Amino acid sequence: MNFICGSISDQIDTQFTFDLKKISNDLELNPSYLSREFSKYFENLNFGDYVRKLRTEKAITLIQNSSYTLTKIAYMTGFSDQSHFTRIFKQSRGKNPSSYRKNTQKSNPDTKSK
Repeated sequence: MNFICGSISDQIDTQFTFDLKKISNDLELNPSYLSREFSKYFENLNFGDYVRKLRTEKAITLIQNSSYTLTKIAYMTGFSDQSHFTRIFKQSRGKNPSSYRKNTQKSNPDTKSK
């Protein structure tokens, strides 16, 4: 299962579509079996939730360490659009990406507003 994680992590910053059926075909496994087994090894998250978690973590890194627009960050982390990115980010972190960026900048005196 670790090779799946590596493959997902390597491609998280692209517009790669994570398709459980394709991965299960490549591995010659039943998609239902792969989905069940996946959650046992990856923080008890299903495949889609795990991918969204990785995308959100990558977005946090970009928010904290870059001056990219949130639209650009949404695209860079594989979200279909900024609205989807904002919704998933807020579900995960309890605040929208814009508020998260403002709080990050306030708490880090070395961060300059861009």
